Amino acid sequence: MGRRKTVSLMLVVVLMLSLVLSGCSDKKTNDKAAGSPTTEGAKATDGASDTPSAIDHSDTLTLEVYDVAANYQGIQSGWFGKVIKDKFNLELNIIAPQASGDGEALYQTRTSAGDLGDIILLDNPKLQDCIQAGLIADITGEVNNSTNLKQYLDQYKTYNAGLEGNSEGKIYGVPCSVTNTSPTTYTDDTVYISPMLPWDYYSELGSPEMKNMDDLLDVLEKIQKAHPANKAGDANYALSLWADWDKGGTQITMETATQLTKTYGYEVNGSIMLGTKGDMKEVTEDDGAYYKILHFFFEANKRGLVDPDSGTQNWDTACTKMKNKQVLLFWYNWQRGFWNTPDRANDKNAYIYAPVEDMTFYQPSDSYYGDGRAFAIGSQMKGNDKARAIEFLDWLASPEGLEYNHDGIPDWSYTKGDDGKYTMTENGLYGLMENRTVPDEWGGGGFDDGNNKINQAPLAAVSTDPNTGETYSKDYWSSYLEANKTTMTKEWGQKYGAENQVKYLEKTGQLGTVPNVNIILPSDTTDIAVVRSQCAQLICDTSWKMVFAGSEDKFKSMWEEMKTQLNGLGWSDLVAFDKAKYQKVIDARAAAVK
Repeated sequence: MGRRKTVSLMLVVVLMLSLVLSGCSDKKTNDKAAGSPTTEGAKATDGASDTPSAIDHSDTLTLEVYDVAANYQGIQSGWFGKVIKDKFNLELNIIAPQASGDGEALYQTRTSAGDLGDIILLDNPKLQDCIQAGLIADITGEVNNSTNLKQYLDQYKTYNAGLEGNSEGKIYGVPCSVTNTSPTTYTDDTVYISPMLPWDYYSELGSPEMKNMDDLLDVLEKIQKAHPANKAGDANYALSLWADWDKGGTQITMETATQLTKTYGYEVNGSIMLGTKGDMKEVTEDDGAYYKILHFFFEANKRGLVDPDSGTQNWDTACTKMKNKQVLLFWYNWQRGFWNTPDRANDKNAYIYAPVEDMTFYQPSDSYYGDGRAFAIGSQMKGNDKARAIEFLDWLASPEGLEYNHDGIPDWSYTKGDDGKYTMTENGLYGLMENRTVPDEWGGGGFDDGNNKINQAPLAAVSTDPNTGETYSKDYWSSYLEANKTTMTKEWGQKYGAENQVKYLEKTGQLGTVPNVNIILPSDTTDIAVVRSQCAQLICDTSWKMVFAGSEDKFKSMWEEMKTQLNGLGWSDLVAFDKAKYQKVIDARAAAVK
């Protein structure tokens, strides 16, 4: 699977703010479950713990999970719901700011009520704020005495050491997506953000060379003209965008454009962009990557290549179109999972990287210390309820929990061979994209409908599963790699002279890998928080209008007017604040490679 370069030897997490939390009903226990188990709980030795020595599972417990990663709101149902009900007599009520319509208002309401949730998943800045507001429990003793979480104790200590005011080294947050690789490894054979096209459509054009984004638009236009609809007769578009991921955390820009700046060597962080060479630019610079991507969207719309639903649809609607092969350009590497299978790749009917010569890719190494989010436990949780929440979180970090999260249902999604290694079944390959019905013994219903709606894990999928000696991610299983020696990958490899995308980009000098540092950054002051919120509203609204502008002149005038209005909102103060904040990231990356 080829491990890669680059480093990350740093601490952790960021901060920012809004204070207090809101309304949760009384807890939680519902029906008695006769014969439910009682198991031994953690006995605190290092650090205080208020959990009981034995956990009582006799009552069904509904845990409220406040989850910034979730795209679903409500009770976890289906097969994963059945797994945790049978195993722990638990139900999860997922509260998803991203699916609420107004995530910031939801956060403010719940924080002001003093109870954000039982299990809480937050971006680093707001986790810091909630700790300072007394809303997050100290779980030092529980983690020290856990079965699975304690295996990553050094990473957790590094993460929590960066929390403001945490001189005693207590553990409040369990960082998401840590790895058991190393701080210097890049495991994937694809980059996170890059242009991917259906190989059948692209190769039928002769896989033309693309020097820049104008050439990419030409190719997309030809593909859409040749294939205006999918096999079901639904309209195809080169681009299908969505707005419900905008203005998350400290981000103030249109999220789809924000992500694509990585194809030109920059990552947007608030009002500034970090480059692969340790430089910073404002997002409003006329020659910057954010403007470039907005103009790409504008040109695409001018050619009729942007889904007209883009301004109003949510992620779920756009995702359904991806699963139906109605979207011609993918850019997240995980989007391939919505369509690609070995069978389809053998028919060349799958998505693969399409090189664009002038792109340079911004790519952090493995998230050894975490990915900028963390799990936590609400400070109102006590006694047996807290013990059960910790028990569930510890299980999520176990090989069994991680296999359910990353791989699906045993003997349905994958099988285990005599050598102990796993092989994906047809259900495993198609279950998510087709929402295939699972057996009644697993609760029935669609696989995707019943998938883990937390949408985040304590350990990243590139980590090694001790049960197999291979990654949790099927993409690097020996069985999958062998099955994936398909017509598409063979043709692609022959054309570009490389085994995979990362090796190709290393060969061409287009891969800009940076150390994946995870450090504590200062929260917004009250004044900066107001400025950021106002600027975010203006930038996102203007960005969407620019995509659908009627002319080049109108596009440019909107941009200039936006910059003028930003100056009146205190833009220069926000930029100065963000530059000082992210200089710490640049310094940490420089230190990591010394």
